[in-house]
Amino acid sequence: MTQPQFPFDDQTWIISDTHFFHENIGRYCDRPDGWQETIIENWNRLIQPAEIVFHVGDLALGKKENIEDLAPLLNGKLYLMRGNHDRRSNDFYQGLGITLVPDPYRMDHPSGWTLIFSHRPIVPLEPRVLNLQGHLHNSPAPELCARHVNLCVEVRDYRPWRLSEILTPYAIR
Repeated sequence: MTQPQFPFDDQTWIISDTHFFHENIGRYCDRPDGWQETIIENWNRLIQPAEIVFHVGDLALGKKENIEDLAPLLNGKLYLMRGNHDRRSNDFYQGLGITLVPDPYRMDHPSGWTLIFSHRPIVPLEPRVLNLQGHLHNSPAPELCARHVNLCVEVRDYRPWRLSEILTPYAIR
């Protein structure tokens, strides 16, 4: 079965595990005061309305109305890979203009590397594969290797990053 294709490239903005409206995540992950506002400010400062944003899971929790109010505040065309906390129906997200992406999502990069996006890390990895994942927040996992790329906001300055910026340390262009 062929996976759907999405308009992702090196200019796509990537972010994971924002957990908007999750009351306890600040304490669990030692997030700074005002973390929700910081993420939204960084998001909208960096992303233009027509740009593509790929969120790799755990966008928001809590009341449906809060998520409905949040979606129009965020710049960009939002693509979401549902994480373990994204529990609303497909119709709910799509009704907010959010395009859903399957987990995992494989992208053949022009560099010859294969990028596999997933909410949770994938182990083991084939050669020349990078796993761009969320879920771990700021908790290191000893079973992962250097080709596992943590996209969670806690280790990414509470902001989205262009895919090209994320790949730079791996000398992938």
